[in-house]
Amino acid sequence: MPTALAAGLLLTLGTAHPAAAAEDGLRFDEAIEKITTKAGSSYDLSGGITNGTDRTLDTVYLQIDLDRHFSLSPEHRNCWYTTADATLPVNRVICRIKGPVLPGRSYDLYLGWVSIDRMAEDGRISYSVTADRSEAALPPSARRGDGETLALTERDRVEGRIRPTPPDPHATVSTAVEIGTVHDFSVNEVTLRGKPGDLVKGDFFFVNNGPASSGAVFDDESDNDTAVVAELTLPPALKVVKTPRNCRGSKSKAKGKSAPAVTRYHCWQERTDKSSLMTPGQFEHFPFTFRIGGTDDTPGRISMPDRPEFEYGDDDLSNNSAAIKVDVVGTPTASSTVRAVGALLAAVLALGGGALWLRRRSGAARTTGGDR
Repeated sequence: MPTALAAGLLLTLGTAHPAAAAEDGLRFDEAIEKITTKAGSSYDLSGGITNGTDRTLDTVYLQIDLDRHFSLSPEHRNCWYTTADATLPVNRVICRIKGPVLPGRSYDLYLGWVSIDRMAEDGRISYSVTADRSEAALPPSARRGDGETLALTERDRVEGRIRPTPPDPHATVSTAVEIGTVHDFSVNEVTLRGKPGDLVKGDFFFVNNGPASSGAVFDDESDNDTAVVAELTLPPALKVVKTPRNCRGSKSKAKGKSAPAVTRYHCWQERTDKSSLMTPGQFEHFPFTFRIGGTDDTPGRISMPDRPEFEYGDDDLSNNSAAIKVDVVGTPTASSTVRAVGALLAAVLALGGGALWLRRRSGAARTTGGDR
């Protein structure tokens, strides 16, 4: 915005007034201390001021700074709005509120509601009030609102909403905003069934179950090849025939002569637009084709990488990993083979014991008969 236009906006705020020094006691004193909410929601926001000076103030200037993922609505025609950018790290609202603001009196303000966007994390809303126009200078990109006028209403009762006077008169009054569960990411359990030599398909998913959206890109790279969202450790009975285009495999060395090599796949998301969202129900899909190449029913595993992006705000970490199982048809499993061998051994022992008993019985009979 041109400098002349910015200066013009400053002039529209009204004529300058004598400064109300901090020790005079003009302060923002009604603000909820903490909001606990979730991304994608909104919350009613009220405020209030007290004129602790000994004079009537014709105009006061209110400044509200919000984290860049918070915004106030509806807009007011006596407020100017600036969006966070490279030079201003917050969304800023500056309002010119006409009085009279009488000495020793307190006033309420209905600020509207704060909207929490779907990318929001924990943050703050800060408030300050002054009677000095120079302390509420407008940023060059400020835009005037077009709604109703934000006005003061004299406060008739406190109702426990008023902040106590802080020990430091310069202390910032603020509202802490705590975001609850942002999302629930999950991967799916897969069971494949077939005979040795069969081709089977395994579909693996990385899903956002909600309740809110999340940023759809999980790294800072210009491309997204390194934004791995699922890691697969394959069961030894599976041999890969067809791999998804966004998965890459590797094989680790065996730990000992009798141990098979372990095959792992890393699968990454296809979304690369850093402004896009992964809304509830959206997923990344990894379709594999396998051949059942053995009878070992040892399961594998699918899991998300051990990274904070997948744990922050996720209140159900139990579904961040799942089993990959193989049910080999028509072939006894290792455990059933052990049971069968055990049963056969028991039968042999029982049979051997019975034969020994018969031999002893027969010998005893012959001995008894000879005595007679």
